[in-house]
Amino acid sequence: MRDFTIGDLGVFIGTIGGVVTSILIVLQKSSCLKIKCCGMECIRDPALVKKHIKEKGEPDTPKPNLELKENNP
Repeated sequence: MRDFTIGDLGVFIGTIGGVVTSILIVLQKSSCLKIKCCGMECIRDPALVKKHIKEKGEPDTPKPNLELKENNP
């Protein structure tokens, strides 16, 4: 058996982390109500999830509403 270096371990951990991250991104963007993966099960509302995902071209922070309201007594 061959000895592994710390660099080999870093590449392995980085690869596993990338795979897990990509699976989580795919699950987040899916429109399934029930998700079963690796022995776990989740029932969710995809409309709620998509409501909080930023669309392309939207700013990271919301712009403040600067409209002045007139008081009509």
